[in-house]
Amino acid sequence: MSSPIDNIPFFTGLSAPDLMNIMSVTQTRKIEKGVNLFNQGDKSDGLYVLLSGKLQVYIFSGHISGTNKVLATLNPGQYVGEFGLIDGETRSASVSVIEGGEILFLPALAFGIILDQQPHIADAVCGFLCDRVMGLPKLKLTSEKGILIKEKRVKPTLSNMKTLCQIVREHNKLTAVKEKG
Repeated sequence: MSSPIDNIPFFTGLSAPDLMNIMSVTQTRKIEKGVNLFNQGDKSDGLYVLLSGKLQVYIFSGHISGTNKVLATLNPGQYVGEFGLIDGETRSASVSVIEGGEILFLPALAFGIILDQQPHIADAVCGFLCDRVMGLPKLKLTSEKGILIKEKRVKPTLSNMKTLCQIVREHNKLTAVKEKG
């Protein structure tokens, strides 16, 4: 039996009871065309999984004309806000509803409690984040802490997970700046 969160890489390899535990704190919400789920710069509050409808992820282009740069169009089963679920950083993009439907919302606060209560879930999420950091192109980690990341020996605390998310976010920002220039 699959759940809407099965395809989220953070949760790959978790048991059915673990997935059900996470699902128990989610909320299903209706979404209407023309509404934004959140805006670039908003404080992150959790993860959104699209159950039905269509979403568009965009950033402000900075052009005087006020046009936005579309980054992605999301279809059912896709998700946004995975790093915000952990690090609470401001949203790096806006998400608008272009076709009404439903989303599944996983609040960051509730997920933090699950991570505290279920260390093996925290370990799985931390392992995914280590893999994500190590998969960043042109990133070379040679320090003692870099070796811990490479060997997935980072203690699975929320603080460490936030740091791993920040590494990915910073790398993404630097890559975006280089692509503009």
